[in-house]
Amino acid sequence: MTAIPALALDHVGVAAPSPSSPLAAALDGIGASKRMPSGVEIARFGPGRALELVWPYSEPSPIAGFLAKRGPGLHHVALRVDVPLGELVGELGEGGMRATGPVEPSADGRPSVFLHPASTGGVLVELVEGPPR
Repeated sequence: MTAIPALALDHVGVAAPSPSSPLAAALDGIGASKRMPSGVEIARFGPGRALELVWPYSEPSPIAGFLAKRGPGLHHVALRVDVPLGELVGELGEGGMRATGPVEPSADGRPSVFLHPASTGGVLVELVEGPPR
């Protein structure tokens, strides 16, 4: 298995039915949000903006499905890498890990890709290339 060359924890994604999540309110509220083409809206919040709240703005969306199946809570862990994701995804695939889709821009424009939980021990892992913008 190919190791993920993670530099740091980038953020933790929390799924919620709306931006008025009790977790966001208990910390310092959410920042500006961004709507993604997948029907998901995303905003960063908390200490260092290292928590990411994700909620559906339309159906179908990956978060609507997640909420229906599992309810609100931890959605994904994002790791920062400094290698081109296109190459890394190929190497990880050769080692048995699989992506849920292609490399796409994250909410802040960095290349990102999700690794399927079946190939990462049950955790949805997002890889993001480069430092936060």
